[in-house]
Amino acid sequence: MTMTDDEKITSILAAASDLFIQPGYQVTQMQTIARHAHLAVGSLYRFFSSKAALRDQLFLTTLGVSATGTTLPLTTVDQTQLLAQTQTAYDQWQEQFQSCQRADDLDDLLTNLVTTFQRYGRYFLILEHNPTLNPALTALYRDYRQRLYQQVGEFLMRQRRTATEADGMIVVDLIFWWCAHKQYDSFEKPVGRQALPAVLIQLRTMLHRSY
Repeated sequence: MTMTDDEKITSILAAASDLFIQPGYQVTQMQTIARHAHLAVGSLYRFFSSKAALRDQLFLTTLGVSATGTTLPLTTVDQTQLLAQTQTAYDQWQEQFQSCQRADDLDDLLTNLVTTFQRYGRYFLILEHNPTLNPALTALYRDYRQRLYQQVGEFLMRQRRTATEADGMIVVDLIFWWCAHKQYDSFEKPVGRQALPAVLIQLRTMLHRSY
């Protein structure tokens, strides 16, 4: 069945996401992305003017800005605009998470973490594997992750007196491992994806026993 242009763009972005994680942005060539997307190289350049343009559009789609239905080929994005939009997204994620904290409900907190890492896990992994690709975006992510450790730690300390901020780091990293690393950055990716629902159920049970 012939793919529409929007479907081709979606396929290209998905292939680029995986390849920018492993083997990494610098060594990934447009020909490789085309092969993984099951498209001709010429199709990539019809949709994206360069690998840098593909990278920027990938970052934008993470923020919910559609890369479809616009003038082709898509080009690089103004970095000041990209940074501002990313900061706004982080602020929104923080606000949603703080609502869970105020509700003082462990299930809501875990659901928020799982939802966030499943939705944005690949984006976070691209930054982790390519920290110099866009230092400003990497710095925003690092700050977000540190605040998340602190906030989850504070939440857990309210649930159990013996908990510490380190508990927050353990819980965040454990959920991130299963929702992101195991899905997109592991030689056992198919196994990880199949096991995820059962793992998350068991993880909730374990955390309820502890907190």
